[in-house]
Amino acid sequence: MNYAKALCKAIAPYKKWWGSQASVTAGTDDEFLALAAQSGCKQLFIGFESVSQLSLENARKGFNRTDDYAGIVERIHAHGIAVQAGFVFGFDDDKPDIFDKTITFLETAGIQNATFHILTPYPGTPLYERLAAEGRILTHDWSKYNARTDVVFEPKHMSGAELLHGFNEVNRRFYSMGSIYRRLKKSPVGLYWTLPLNLLYHYLWCKR
Repeated sequence: MNYAKALCKAIAPYKKWWGSQASVTAGTDDEFLALAAQSGCKQLFIGFESVSQLSLENARKGFNRTDDYAGIVERIHAHGIAVQAGFVFGFDDDKPDIFDKTITFLETAGIQNATFHILTPYPGTPLYERLAAEGRILTHDWSKYNARTDVVFEPKHMSGAELLHGFNEVNRRFYSMGSIYRRLKKSPVGLYWTLPLNLLYHYLWCKR
C-alpha cells in the first residue's frame, strides 16, 4: 500500500483520469483513497466475488468480509470514486437465491458498475482437479471455458441451466432502467459518465 500511495503522489501533477483494480482492503484505507482521488482516480474495481461469506471462506477468500462491504463502498464513494464490483456465481455454497441477494446488495450500496462471471474451472487449477475427481466436469470443449456463455461443470445446489439463467438475469436486472435509477440515485458519484456507461450496457443487453 505504501507503493500505491507514493504512486498516487507521483502522478497527481499530471492531472489525468485513471481507474484501477484494488483489493477490498484498499477501501478501508482513507489515506490511500484521499491520495487516489487527488491524483485523478475516478473508479476502482473491487473483487467482492460473492455476497455469501461461506462461499468466500470455502474459496479461501475469507479475508473478504461481507459484513464490511457496505461500509467499504460508502467510504470509497465518500472520496468521490465510483465502484465497479466483481462477482462470481457458481461456488459450491451458492444456492438459487444468490442472484437476488447480489442484486439487493448492489442496489442498496449504490454500485455504479459491475462485472459478473460464471465460476470456471480452468485446467491445471486445483478447482479443476477437484471437480474432475468428483465427476462434475461437463465438457472438455475449451471454447466453452469463457465464464460468460457456458457452464462447464455441474453446480452443487442448482443445475447448470439454472446457473446460466441466473447469471443472465443478474446482468439483465443490473442494467435495467429501474436498477440504474435506484443505484445511481443512491450514490451519484461520477454521474456525468457513469449514467451514459450504464445506458450503453442497457442498450447492449436489450439488443442481446
